Amino acid sequence: MPNTKKRVSYFYDPEVGNFHYGVSHPMKPHRLALTNTLVFSYGLHDKMEICRPWRASEHDMCRYHDPEYIKFLKSVTPEKAQGILKDLSKSFCVGEDCPAFAGIYEFCSIYTGASLEGAAKLNTGASDIAINWSGGLHHAKKSEASGFCYVNDIVISILELLRYHPRVLYIDIDI
Repeated sequence: MPNTKKRVSYFYDPEVGNFHYGVSHPMKPHRLALTNTLVFSYGLHDKMEICRPWRASEHDMCRYHDPEYIKFLKSVTPEKAQGILKDLSKSFCVGEDCPAFAGIYEFCSIYTGASLEGAAKLNTGASDIAINWSGGLHHAKKSEASGFCYVNDIVISILELLRYHPRVLYIDIDI
């Protein structure tokens, strides 16, 4: 009987939990650190390849997103969003649901890089399953933030998967 053990890659960057959408915002990236603690506490890490993901570049993010939007994310700060870039932040839908916070571009780079690296491992056959609890931020549009999401790592990862596969099935299980 052939070995059917699946190769699982688990992507986690400890810095991803250090970002903060704001006190009253329901999105809490620090929960990712708690999830990682559970993975290790239950010994699940022994059954997976643990990967510290690469950071997605501006070029990677522009595989789907408008370059001007990504440049905006790279330069926006909470202070700039309140002042000078108020009109520009509205055009990119950065506001109450998607606030400008310190390190927003780095946060996007971490979760997008993990999803993209997971897709690459699936493409090359290095993994059968790729897990990135920080990803799945699929509401972001080509030129604007939406639904707590700034960079659509799902679309970018699907584009990577389509380089090797004729079709990709994506199932959204938001509840």
